[in-house]
Amino acid sequence: MKHGSGVFRISSSFMRSIRVAYRRVGPEPFIWIVALLYLAIHNPYAQTEFTICPLRNLGFHYCPGCGLGRAVSFLLHGDIVRSIQTHLLGIPATIILGFRIFSLLNNALKRPSLQPSVH
Repeated sequence: MKHGSGVFRISSSFMRSIRVAYRRVGPEPFIWIVALLYLAIHNPYAQTEFTICPLRNLGFHYCPGCGLGRAVSFLLHGDIVRSIQTHLLGIPATIILGFRIFSLLNNALKRPSLQPSVH
């Protein structure tokens, strides 16, 4: 049986795997996935004044992390040069996040069930 409609049909076994992974590792990999999806959808070329940077919101003009999200967004849009120009750690951060998501989900799905077996 398939969940959803149209192009986005998800099998019930896939949904079961997601539920098992979530119970075993918690929300961390799913938060990272949603964040990367947001950065992939977000238009990094749009100039906005909105920021979630606490240092910038406190009035500081320099933060070593500022621009990292935009760099990842540029990278996910295929603009590698602009990603590097925006923040040098954008590419390594994306690779690290991808590896972190993969390792968390892979370990969760390989781990034996925590439920006692019934004989």
